[in-house]
Amino acid sequence: MSQTNMPARSPRALIMELFGLIKSWFHTLFDLEEGLDREGAVISIRNNRKMQGANAWLLGCSIMIASLGLDLNSPAVIIGAMLVSPLMSPILGIGLGVAINDQYTMFNSLRHFGVAILIALVTSTFYFFVTPFGNVTPEIQGRTSPTFLDGLVAIFGGLAGIISATRKDKSNAIPGVAIATALMPPLCVTGFGIAELFELLIRKGGMSSGLYAQELSRTAGIIFGSFYLFFLNSFFIALTTYLIIRFLRFPLKSYVDAREAYRNRMITAFFSMLVSLPSAFILYRLYQMQQDKQEVTRFVDEYFPEVCINYELTGIDPDTNKLILQLLGRRIPEDSIAHYEQILEEDFDLHKPVRLFPVQAEMSLNDVKSSLQAQRQEVVKMIESERRAATDAMLQAEELKLQLARSRSDSALVEKSLRLAREAFPDEIGGIQYAERTKVLGDSATLNNQHVYLVEWKNRKGTKANKERLEGILKVSTEFDTLQVISY
Repeated sequence: MSQTNMPARSPRALIMELFGLIKSWFHTLFDLEEGLDREGAVISIRNNRKMQGANAWLLGCSIMIASLGLDLNSPAVIIGAMLVSPLMSPILGIGLGVAINDQYTMFNSLRHFGVAILIALVTSTFYFFVTPFGNVTPEIQGRTSPTFLDGLVAIFGGLAGIISATRKDKSNAIPGVAIATALMPPLCVTGFGIAELFELLIRKGGMSSGLYAQELSRTAGIIFGSFYLFFLNSFFIALTTYLIIRFLRFPLKSYVDAREAYRNRMITAFFSMLVSLPSAFILYRLYQMQQDKQEVTRFVDEYFPEVCINYELTGIDPDTNKLILQLLGRRIPEDSIAHYEQILEEDFDLHKPVRLFPVQAEMSLNDVKSSLQAQRQEVVKMIESERRAATDAMLQAEELKLQLARSRSDSALVEKSLRLAREAFPDEIGGIQYAERTKVLGDSATLNNQHVYLVEWKNRKGTKANKERLEGILKVSTEFDTLQVISY
């Protein structure tokens, strides 16, 4: 039988086949069609979007828990509140309504979303108005100034949420998304700001106009900054919901009347643009603020590297930012503030002019304890260092004493050996001297002392027998391990 030889495949064909295999593997790895349940996802989002009955009670309880967590400065309590919050569902409904061109779903979700915001603001404002605490904790302060990274968290959180909602086997990603995007705490902080505003209006009569204006500006910053963060997170969750629904090709809602379908598309597009444009502007402003903060960090590192323990860049008005520097152990004279503001304007790439507000930092009790502890550790290190130095000095002194005693003992033995040598060879030795030679061993700093005797023999009497006898006498009398006898 004849064997048919397969034609050799070209390298290009092998590369294309490998590329196809890799492409197929990645397509299988990231395929969202597998396990997709379009009809079930639409029904689930529509049913859960309603903010009434049990959902309203769950939201009120979760808002109260979150407000307590913010007031107690407890992240664990805040996370527990977000786990039971149903606030994500109306936002997913808004994105779904826009994506499938369903005007009813969009407006109904917007209505329930507005009800949810109202419930949250009323509950949190009531709590912070009646609570005896109500101070600005770090957990509250951290939700008054959104950053560019908060937008990224909302984007990827929204992706995870809608992908989970479209699966046949529902996962537990929705609670995780609620925690990651942190929708509720900013709303609670907005309620905290509204409660502060009510208290400020009540105390307005007993305050000076300057102090009232300052407190009003601070409270307005809390209200708008926190609601700004909430709106940003909500928009990006709705946007990612819209994108994933369109990517997965959910069927658009069909209308019998073509004019009605066109009208619904226009209304949906109009409201989408109405929400998108402010969000795009907000995102751009966040990007600019993030760049300005990087420049301010460079300014602080260059001009106040040792004394600035904290700094904060915030907005005064739409055209100006303020930089609050907390300095420890250094005061900036009033005439130098304008100089530093000019440096910020000329040498740093800022989008807005910055006004400088240096303040003398006050150390808290914990800071004082930490400082005293650090000083104590330094003192202990100094004492240990001095103790080691004293011990080393004592050891060196003892070594010197031993060396001196050894030297004195060696001198006595050498004198004894010279005397014995002369007595043993009175007629043979014309003269004998002792010398000590130091030799460095190898490339190290190790020293080796060599004992050398110089012997002058008379009338050629330095015979081999005499030399061996003399060397034996010298070794016995000196007890040296090694010695060298040089005859001449």
